[in-house]
Amino acid sequence: MQPEPILVPRWEAARLLGISTRTVDYLLAKKELTPRRVGRKVLISYEELQAFARRDHSSPGRPNRSSLGSSPRRDL
Repeated sequence: MQPEPILVPRWEAARLLGISTRTVDYLLAKKELTPRRVGRKVLISYEELQAFARRDHSSPGRPNRSSLGSSPRRDL
């Protein structure tokens, strides 16, 4: 059994969480993940990734259909 890493790079954090590196960058910018910098490298603690994965998260995507109103769709 291989020991768990202490810090991982952004691409590895994305792979572990099953998301894109762009989404990891978004989470870093929103301070939902805290980066550790070693020289020019941006690293994320493995423990923080585990804690993040256990939290509930709201999706910042598009609004759901019920909030768009009840106007019928018209095909043109």
